[in-house]
Amino acid sequence: MAWSRQYPVPSAPAGQNEAARAAEDKFLARFAGQVSLDRDQVTELVGWKFQKMAHRKALAMRGISPQRWEGRDGEPGAAGLIRGALAASDDYEALATMANPAGGIYRFGPAMSSAVLAACRPREFAVADWRTLATLRGLGLMPPGPAGFRLSDWLPFLGACRMLARQCGLSLRQVDRALWIGAADESLPGHQAS
Repeated sequence: MAWSRQYPVPSAPAGQNEAARAAEDKFLARFAGQVSLDRDQVTELVGWKFQKMAHRKALAMRGISPQRWEGRDGEPGAAGLIRGALAASDDYEALATMANPAGGIYRFGPAMSSAVLAACRPREFAVADWRTLATLRGLGLMPPGPAGFRLSDWLPFLGACRMLARQCGLSLRQVDRALWIGAADESLPGHQAS
């Protein structure tokens, strides 16, 4: 709970963080329940996910370029892959449809793909991030592994986030915010400086 209240900037005054969370909630609420997204909406989500990471943002934007947005030669484009992911009833398939390096959205990966899922289906999905993964590992809720988030981390990650949401009475977004902040907690076993 304490980590959740420290999001997005642990050193900022509580009121400033509360306002930032409210603004983010308002922004994300526009996507909740969507079964498909247009290119402008996905562009907004890319900007939100990679706000301070210009290089990652540029790479993700290449995945939704006009040339990659619509399908061609019988292959689905980014628009179709997002629609398919949002329609998937299987949690792994939902992420892999967008994040799989072979056939998914070019340069999206688990981080951006999970951001789309979490924005459109907030009661089911959390945002995958190396920081949240590190926190879950530090808490002993996921087995040790490499620092980067892999497709194979998705189901255990999601299970741990859902369990924490139930136990703490929080939304999945509150949980992933808290875990994101938790990665910087020096008292966490296996702490890694961000």
